[in-house]
Amino acid sequence: MADELMDATAQAELVRSGRATPLELVEETIKRIEKVNPQVNAVIVPLYEKARAEAANVRRDAPFAGVPYVLKDITMHSKGDPYAAGTVGLKAAGYRSDHDSTFVRRMREAGFVLIGKVSTSEMAMFETTEPPAWGPCRNPWDLDRSVGGSSGGSAAAVASGMVSIAHGNDGGGSIRSPASQCGVVGMKVTRGRISSGPLITESDNVAGGALEGFLTHSVRDQAAALGCVHGHCPGDAYFAPPPLRPFAQEVGADPGRLKIGILTHDPVGQVKVDPEAVRATRLVADALADLGHDVSEGYPPAFENGMWPLQWFGCIGVVIARELEWYGKQIGRSITPEDVHPAIWAYAENGKTISGIQYAAGIDSLRAYARDIERWWEEDGWDLLLTPTIPVAAPRIGELTATADNPSASVAMDILQYTVVFNMTGLPAISLPLYQRQDGMPQGVQLGAAYGREDLLIRVASQLEQAMPWAGRRPPIFA
Repeated sequence: MADELMDATAQAELVRSGRATPLELVEETIKRIEKVNPQVNAVIVPLYEKARAEAANVRRDAPFAGVPYVLKDITMHSKGDPYAAGTVGLKAAGYRSDHDSTFVRRMREAGFVLIGKVSTSEMAMFETTEPPAWGPCRNPWDLDRSVGGSSGGSAAAVASGMVSIAHGNDGGGSIRSPASQCGVVGMKVTRGRISSGPLITESDNVAGGALEGFLTHSVRDQAAALGCVHGHCPGDAYFAPPPLRPFAQEVGADPGRLKIGILTHDPVGQVKVDPEAVRATRLVADALADLGHDVSEGYPPAFENGMWPLQWFGCIGVVIARELEWYGKQIGRSITPEDVHPAIWAYAENGKTISGIQYAAGIDSLRAYARDIERWWEEDGWDLLLTPTIPVAAPRIGELTATADNPSASVAMDILQYTVVFNMTGLPAISLPLYQRQDGMPQGVQLGAAYGREDLLIRVASQLEQAMPWAGRRPPIFA
């Protein structure tokens, strides 16, 4: 196993066929983590003994019996394990979760074994994973480069071969941007597809903009894992239409002849798109045309008014302030400026100045924006939108900085140019590692679909996985 790049589906088959035991998978994964994590710094909370115990008792008939995974250190909780959300305050306080999130419980029921927690940018607010609490997470393709944010630890753990599958969440591109920068697959699902319960924090998942999901090597792992964790739970604010059949059955299924729009510039004219990001997208457009799809220039006209409603920006501070209040209740004291990054504190202070009417207006602007964007799919007859995942090269470690005076600097909205629209609207999108830049770094390409159409994304992504395979690519730092 040590010399093979195996996805989670292949690992599960090893156990099913009797060629490996769940404990052997766990021990092999521990070796991989210990080999490369000192250089990459993705796994911040090893859970080896718990993983060994869980592997010994896993149901052998579970679909992913014994397959290890890692959990991002924000939003999702695993009972008894440290939870810091990238902050120095929660880390120093030694806070531990008192429950399993529904996502974690469903992963366990599917046979997955939690082997550790991975780094996130502080409170998932920065477009690079360099939290002061844990130090920078480094890109296995180039240790001087960022892994993106905020699911950077998840992407680095998969790209470096530590694990085959990792949990992530996406509130503006936080799965897809790291997937692009680390050369793995990352999908942001439809709003309401995966429950965030039973604990609802972060002001209702940032008004429905933040979603749970996965980073993987393969499309089939995305489909099969989604099939294990999707579904509504009591208290969830949003509901996605149930799939017509298991997501795993969409892999390799014929998507039919699709109408696909391509966008490789900034419709507002503010962001210069890197030529290699354009080239990557154009090559994929050609491949899709060769596969029989109708590909032409096209995108929602509402993009020309901006890729997200500016009225919503003030509401982010309210979300941060509310979350800091919750943190304080968990550790038995108020959060202070010393507990968080100055930019985080500045966001929270700004949030306290936002009135209820202003916050409601921000929510209204999100819904109006989603309506205008969705019409392109629902009324104009388009099936998919093809873009670069991010419009620039992966930045250097330390390049994205934020201060109390300019807290939004490290959010790096130019990097999220093509991703954030799918969070604002709740539509699904997937980043695929279909291109390598001249300097050897990965470049992802994004496909976005209509509400509830992960099935279509999976079908087309699996087409591209066959037509433009990436399975053999490995970064210099690989376990």
